[in-house]
Amino acid sequence: MSRFRQNATPFSESFAFSSVTRPYKTTIGAITTRRIVYWLAAMVVLLVVGTIIGLIWADTSDVAGAFAGVTNIVSGVGIVVLLIALAAKRRRRPS
Repeated sequence: MSRFRQNATPFSESFAFSSVTRPYKTTIGAITTRRIVYWLAAMVVLLVVGTIIGLIWADTSDVAGAFAGVTNIVSGVGIVVLLIALAAKRRRRPS
């Protein structure tokens, strides 16, 4: 019983379920590659939609321009973060 409690802290979810018994130590390890690719596709769609809204309606409406700008920034940051996560997930560990 003591080996299960060696890494537990008062702030962990449970003393019995410490990092010794969990299969993943990081959040990125728990996310599947397929889920990262799906979110990456969603960010690309958001970027395209924001760009289309920006090209069509941004000159006539301040709200459409703000929406296009926000969606382009959010999708750009999301794409970069997801590409970093995908690279970290798919890198090979040396044997």
